[in-house]
Amino acid sequence: MGEIDGAAPGDPVTQRQQKAVRLIATAPPPPDRRRRRHPRAAAPGDRRTRYSLPAGLESASPVGYRTRMPLTRREADAVAPLLSLERPRSFAVGPPVREAELFEESALGVLSARQSTNFRGQRTVVLGPEDSATCARLLRQMEGVREPVLDGASHTHVVLCRPYRTPFTLLLTFVGHRPVASLATVPVRALRKRLQHIDDIPSIGTLPWLHLGVLADGMERAAVIASGGQRQANAILSPFCERTQHTALEKLVGLTAAERRVGWRIRMVTQVGATPERIDIPEALLRKVGGNLLAFRSERIQPGVNAEEKAPPQYQRRQDMTVPEELAVMAARGGYNAFAHWTGCEREEARRLLLLERVDVLTPGGKERLRAIRRELGEITDRVVETLPLWADLPLGRALSRNANRGRKAFALAGQRIYIGGLDRGEVAAAGLHWHHALAAFGAAASRAALVCELSGCIDLPADCDLLGGCCLMAGPVNQNDIGKAFFGYRDLLADAHPARDPTSLLVWTLKAKTVADPIGNEEQLLNAARKGALVDLRCGPHEVVAIRREGDLSAMRADGLSTERAFEDQGNFVSGADGAEIPGGRGQSWPQGLRSAAVWG
Repeated sequence: MGEIDGAAPGDPVTQRQQKAVRLIATAPPPPDRRRRRHPRAAAPGDRRTRYSLPAGLESASPVGYRTRMPLTRREADAVAPLLSLERPRSFAVGPPVREAELFEESALGVLSARQSTNFRGQRTVVLGPEDSATCARLLRQMEGVREPVLDGASHTHVVLCRPYRTPFTLLLTFVGHRPVASLATVPVRALRKRLQHIDDIPSIGTLPWLHLGVLADGMERAAVIASGGQRQANAILSPFCERTQHTALEKLVGLTAAERRVGWRIRMVTQVGATPERIDIPEALLRKVGGNLLAFRSERIQPGVNAEEKAPPQYQRRQDMTVPEELAVMAARGGYNAFAHWTGCEREEARRLLLLERVDVLTPGGKERLRAIRRELGEITDRVVETLPLWADLPLGRALSRNANRGRKAFALAGQRIYIGGLDRGEVAAAGLHWHHALAAFGAAASRAALVCELSGCIDLPADCDLLGGCCLMAGPVNQNDIGKAFFGYRDLLADAHPARDPTSLLVWTLKAKTVADPIGNEEQLLNAARKGALVDLRCGPHEVVAIRREGDLSAMRADGLSTERAFEDQGNFVSGADGAEIPGGRGQSWPQGLRSAAVWG
């Protein structure tokens, strides 16, 4: 995989040469084997399903319902550098930041960076040039800053995160108790979760850090894409992984004592600024990539393998397609690049620390291993349901056990190449890395590896296909395994693959080659309150999680008028029905041009 120049883990992070990543095309099947989603509006009186065209969209999310756009081979080669960006060395004087640029930068960052069930656990405060200079000075005063702190930023994103709390973690409060003692131990655990922010199982505590890494990696690309190649981002993680309070910076961004009590903490600062040399990718192509990034979803369905019985025919038929081996190699290369980039480890050290198990259903033993994993996860669910306290489940109409059973979908593994990834905590410490820093870097590595697959699946995409390759990035199997480890004596998912180590599984990738995208209901539950899934948060609008500091005051982005503008709307990649009918409200409404072109700070 090659070498990169690097400092020791305890030294400041310097410029490094990542290994070049290439996007690898997947050959489409013959025309008679190709399938598309082709949603249709439900006929009057018919029951709408997750395969139906949505009746409409009223959302402040900049994402909307989107489709993938094809990339030519030449375009794919041109955008590949976005998968191995280096830190900027310095910032230069550049044009003022416009409203539209900051909006689209946020759309590709905190408003859409993948998080489990789209959990609203991140928000940002964006500082202008003067406050950015103050922030840089405060960063230089902090202990343990390993990344370079740059002067001259046009703006700075201060990212705040909170503990992972969802209906799933509420369910976990009732898991793992003894029958009679549960009357006392359940309330005690619930109180400790509220006051001390403890986690029922370790993997719940890792998720916010994994999410942070996904966001960090995404913000690097977002700055380049939204500015047409004029700006780059410099994300700083290290001082926020070890310490939990940074008083002066918290005061600057308005973090209150009440917010701290519910767990909000500063976890990352991302400086953004113009660079002396523009990223050499045509602006029109960057905008196409931006539109595509908003279209990518975790692809769970494998046609003919794990579709439900009521699914339309295009989901029921197997397709003779295979994820190319070279694509798997490039996905791994992207992941190693990202882990080295975000930790400061040398490349070979990154390869050693990242623990992987490949479960390939196309090779001997692959199907048997996959069946064993599915069987074990199912057993753990059965034990959870059997041991839930009846005094809590029965008065709720068995809602707890129903939700536990519903969670089986969250770890339904289906794909041609499946990877389980994790870290050995002892090895991470021996390498001089803080565990939280390594977790964030792992999230970035997982995200970048998945993005290699998703962008590759757009190369030479025929008009009669939704995609040619996709990826599902999953925490569900790991969470379920963690329940088994914590309460029922099961071993870690990676224990057999790495018997001489002490692995902690973190995420699962399932790579798929197919031509039909997942049901539109998978997207609708993130956007439509009436169709929201039980364990899912709706996608947020900019006014809900992005605040801008101007002249000492904080104001929510686009709170005036509650924008429904879709980012990269000019790309026109919005879902329509089989007959060409658009979803009412799907395109949203463009923000007034005068406001879009206005400078955010003077």
